[in-house]
Amino acid sequence: MITTSTQYDNRRTVGVRLSVLQYLVAVCFLALVVSFWIFQVAEHGKFREMAENNHLRTLPLRAPRGVLYDRDGNVLVENRYSTKISIVREQIQDLDETIRALVRIAGLNEQHVREAIERRRREPSYRPIEIIEDATIDQLARIEAHKLELPGVVRQDVPTRRYPDALGAHLFGYVGEITDAQLDRPEFAGLQSGAVVGQAGVEQAYNRDLMGRDGNRYVVVNSVGREISGAGIEPPTEGRRLQLTIDGDIQRAVEEGFRASGFNGAAVILDPRTGEVLSLVSLPAYDPNRFAAGIDRATWTSLNTDKLHPMQNRAIQGTYSPGSTFKIVVATAALEEGLVTPNFKVNCAGG
Repeated sequence: MITTSTQYDNRRTVGVRLSVLQYLVAVCFLALVVSFWIFQVAEHGKFREMAENNHLRTLPLRAPRGVLYDRDGNVLVENRYSTKISIVREQIQDLDETIRALVRIAGLNEQHVREAIERRRREPSYRPIEIIEDATIDQLARIEAHKLELPGVVRQDVPTRRYPDALGAHLFGYVGEITDAQLDRPEFAGLQSGAVVGQAGVEQAYNRDLMGRDGNRYVVVNSVGREISGAGIEPPTEGRRLQLTIDGDIQRAVEEGFRASGFNGAAVILDPRTGEVLSLVSLPAYDPNRFAAGIDRATWTSLNTDKLHPMQNRAIQGTYSPGSTFKIVVATAALEEGLVTPNFKVNCAGG
């Protein structure tokens, strides 16, 4: 009886163990099925993109902004190509050492370089981060001479805004890298960090039209991210070209007149028949070319602390008394009717 009972207990224990093992195997298979479903179905797009990025990379190509013309077809704002220096973190083993070497060789501010990298730290490590927007010939020569000391430092030729003679600074505005605050605004939806957008004037008002569409350069990389060969280019599309009502000759004449007289102020010239703006001038002004090439912190601070407020558009932002603008109409009529001469004077006591 004892032997029979013991054998029964052993068989019962073995049966329980087999049942537990079966359940464990079933759970494991169920977990595998769920995992396969997640990888192959639920997150198929995500993992497919990750797999493709292991051998194929997409690098953006900045589109030239649209050219601005005056009413007669003369160029007011155009583009030029500049060389920018960027860092590709994926190709760098010691980022701190590369930063220190680049700062020493190119004569940069280390804090500014680190801030530029920190702002875009969440982007893919293979995407270049611009450190120098418009490198000088001296900087390019130094970087090229110390190329072996600067792994992951690359140069790229990109379209940059050009404002001939720095004409109409407040009228045309300026461009600059998109800010974190702007990225959250609906009008900049779809743009990424590093995009160049209009920050004032016509550049800002017609930014969407002027931006165009960026292109892409596809490259094949190996397992460690090194570029092996090119896989094709999707060329960028230039932004729309806009013709303004501005008369370039009048704009230049008004600005030169202000400077010759030594006075600062604002002047707006309209066509009374249509209301078209022929010229809009505000002085003192700034050089918008400094912004297009990436303005440094010292220059930006000096512009904002200048007592003459060169960043203020006096034509539309100044709060002045309107004055007796109707006197111009009366004086013109009196001259045409021969009632007065150009030397006629009258005293107005203000009452």
